[in-house]
Amino acid sequence: VLTKAISAGAFLVPFVAGLLGKSALSGDAHWWGIGIALAFLAATGLLLIKDLDRPDRFLNVLLRPQWGSWLVRGGYSISAYGGLLTLWALAGWFGWTALLPTLGWLTALMAGVTAIYTAFLFAQAKGRDFWQSPTLSLHMLVHSLMAGAAAFAVVGLWVELPVDWMPFLKGLLIAAIAANLFTIFLEIVTPHPTEDSKRTVAMIVKGRYSNLFWLGAMLVGNILPLALLLFADSAPLLGAAGLVVLLGIYFTEKIWVEAPQRIPLA
Repeated sequence: VLTKAISAGAFLVPFVAGLLGKSALSGDAHWWGIGIALAFLAATGLLLIKDLDRPDRFLNVLLRPQWGSWLVRGGYSISAYGGLLTLWALAGWFGWTALLPTLGWLTALMAGVTAIYTAFLFAQAKGRDFWQSPTLSLHMLVHSLMAGAAAFAVVGLWVELPVDWMPFLKGLLIAAIAANLFTIFLEIVTPHPTEDSKRTVAMIVKGRYSNLFWLGAMLVGNILPLALLLFADSAPLLGAAGLVVLLGIYFTEKIWVEAPQRIPLA
């Protein structure tokens, strides 16, 4: 889930920057962004194939699709995003400028779908009540923006970014962390209708995953980077905030994936 968030965010963040009138990435920074998006998308595909009970049958998912399954839809979403991202990169390389606006919107759309489809895949596991939360897709979209901004904050330690990108990344990370905390608050505090989902929440906030949640996801992944960002007036501080944001996303996703599966189905 983290690799997918980084890949989607690596395209969505420059896209959002363009919508807000910020400077476009160029040179090394531009190609670093594309490289990160493609590399982490490839890593996502490999991890998904590895997680299948029969990895050798992966092609059956695409060639003999069951369209009601979000595993299939997700596979096609990743493929479409990868194809559009590659085409968008080629259009920039060869100067096909007339194609860039349309390709940009299409690629951003598929980046968004790629970021959130796992929420719908989880929702199809009807026995896992905690995954039925309507905020899960929003949570994953927020994570993609956090991950993308964090990735560029780290890249900025080695590659020169446009002058207006440091305040842009700082503001985006602060806003995304605030949205992330609000989403977590909704998922934890909102009354849950079933006993299984209540047990999952209890496991997260005061049980097996409480240390990882409070110290890892909340303190390291949200409070610490927020404190760093409030005083971030240099690339090293922004990069440090980016690193702990990525670590926090990993902790959060680990908890959200594992904890509901600890509740016996029978």
